Amino acid sequence: MTAQEPPGIGLATIQRFKRFRLVVFCILFVGYVGYYFCRVTLPVALPSLESSFSFTKTETGLILSAFYFVYSFAKLVNGFLGDRLGGKSMLLFGIFGSAACNLLFGFGESLVFFVTIWGFNAYFQSIGWLSMISILSHWYPSRESGRALGVMSLSYLLGDFLARSSSAAILSQASWPALFWIHAGLLGAAGLFAFRLLRPFPHRLGLPDVRTYELYYEPGCEPAAPEAEMESSAATSRAEYLQHLAGMLKSKAFWIVCLVCLSLSIIRYVFWGWSVQYLMDSGAGIGVASMASAIFPLFGCLGTILAGWISDRMGARRGPVMAVMCLLLLLSIFVFSRVPQQNSFWLSVTLGFVGFALYGPYSMLAGAIAMDFGSRYSSASAAGIIDAVGAFGTIITGVGMGYLIDHYGWNIAFLFILSLTLLATAASFALWNARPRHLGDAAGATRATVR
Repeated sequence: MTAQEPPGIGLATIQRFKRFRLVVFCILFVGYVGYYFCRVTLPVALPSLESSFSFTKTETGLILSAFYFVYSFAKLVNGFLGDRLGGKSMLLFGIFGSAACNLLFGFGESLVFFVTIWGFNAYFQSIGWLSMISILSHWYPSRESGRALGVMSLSYLLGDFLARSSSAAILSQASWPALFWIHAGLLGAAGLFAFRLLRPFPHRLGLPDVRTYELYYEPGCEPAAPEAEMESSAATSRAEYLQHLAGMLKSKAFWIVCLVCLSLSIIRYVFWGWSVQYLMDSGAGIGVASMASAIFPLFGCLGTILAGWISDRMGARRGPVMAVMCLLLLLSIFVFSRVPQQNSFWLSVTLGFVGFALYGPYSMLAGAIAMDFGSRYSSASAAGIIDAVGAFGTIITGVGMGYLIDHYGWNIAFLFILSLTLLATAASFALWNARPRHLGDAAGATRATVR
């Protein structure tokens, strides 16, 4: 349809809206990359903590589990808190809180102190993605949010890669406390950058709100329903939501997706938290091990993009893409576990392939697949359930994995990981013919909106 310009708003205004929106997006992207600089510090520093304080892997794993436990529950609390405080305030609260925790962590000397501080860090870290979603919702209408969040989801993979690369450079020249202090400073600088430049609301810049933008300037967008009509249909919308939610919860395919998410989340955080330790146990130095582990999220970026691109071109059939990539993941982990431990180069290459094959299906679970199952009525509920199942599964990857390595060695640990991968692969093949109930609602979902 031809856009009808509301009084006082013209093409120049909407172009200004898009320019400022791009600035907001870039600031948030940089901010979330910065968040990972104060999240990756611990898994990279685990071997140094173990040697400095004579910790067992079970004890260092306890620090990781404290993070995962608090992170899982804090997401539920901070979602409601963010709606009351506003996105920018929450974003800055999380940034400066996490930076402070990393600064304090560098002065620690006891396991209790490390567990406590890293638990607080998990709370602040859980704020980041939720606050960004709150801000982006004021700038991106529904028809553009899928693409925007797809690109934004790459920020955590890029942040992981850059943080591990930076850690390698720092630890090759300095001790582990310096890593926490320097990364705290970098995240603090990103917070000051966001504080000075971030504008969370269009109307504070004299711009139309996102609903006006969508109504008048989105190509092909039909006018939204009048306010009175929207209010009169509230009861109907609630009934439709409950109907779709009930149908989703009765779907066997939905619970198979949750099973895949549980398995892949555990696998992801095992490699995310323990890859540096494994490479060092294989004989690599801390600098080499940290740099090699950075290949894991870097290849994961490629897998994320490719999985979404292929599945969209298959008519939103996620099952075949997930099944094939899980099969590749099974092969990659097996090869990684069999590479001679003294061969650092091939360990790094195969670790990269693990990241590629893992992040492809993982990226679709709480994003595109949640939108497929929930449609526009209950996609948030679908994403929340899928994400929660995966998040609570990660709790065992810290202390549980550490105990397994301490008492039974890496070979048994890999057998456990391969068993989970086989389970995820079999479950993914069960979804081979699954298709979204509302294809039109899922068409824009290409990549994950996860954390």
